Amino acid sequence: TYNWEKHIMMKDYLLSPQGFTHVLMLDADAALVQPQLNTLHRIAEILDTKNKDLFLTNEDWLDENGARRINGGLMFAKNTKFTQDLFQDTFDAHWAGYKFLSKPRIGTKSLRCTSNEQICLNDLYYGGDEHFTSKVIMASGKQYNRGAERGGEAHIDDETTEIMHWMGGAKATAGKALCHGIRDLTFDGPQGYGCKKM
Repeated sequence: TYNWEKHIMMKDYLLSPQGFTHVLMLDADAALVQPQLNTLHRIAEILDTKNKDLFLTNEDWLDENGARRINGGLMFAKNTKFTQDLFQDTFDAHWAGYKFLSKPRIGTKSLRCTSNEQICLNDLYYGGDEHFTSKVIMASGKQYNRGAERGGEAHIDDETTEIMHWMGGAKATAGKALCHGIRDLTFDGPQGYGCKKM
């Protein structure tokens, strides 16, 4: 259940007395691959333009079914009452196990998160509850959270892919792609700190 630590982290940063305006949760096996673009600033602008609070991505790079599946490897939240409440609610619902969380802070009728955190968000989004969907953007994983498996790494050189995610079996290929791939994404070369073999 360590994936639920993501929701605790989001809650902690959103409720921090430091007053962060936005909080990003990006899996350690993901990377921003278009350094010439200010991807995170662009995501913040999308949230503002669309008057939304949370930016999530799907897995549309897999197949048509992937377009209806959230990937929890990237969550970008504007610091609002909704996002503060949401991440408290999802973790509380997970902690409650098979019992429904009654009176969730976000206003849904009830909430239950018995499986992983992605399925919990997926159920909220595709369950059609307006308390959730009215505050959330579901963006294309092809652009903002593309899986590196199945030849996905070829998209590093394509500006329409801004974040690459080496999930699952693709993890072993991340070093080669980042250090010896199409472009030097470390800006240090293959002998730099992040790439040099000791």
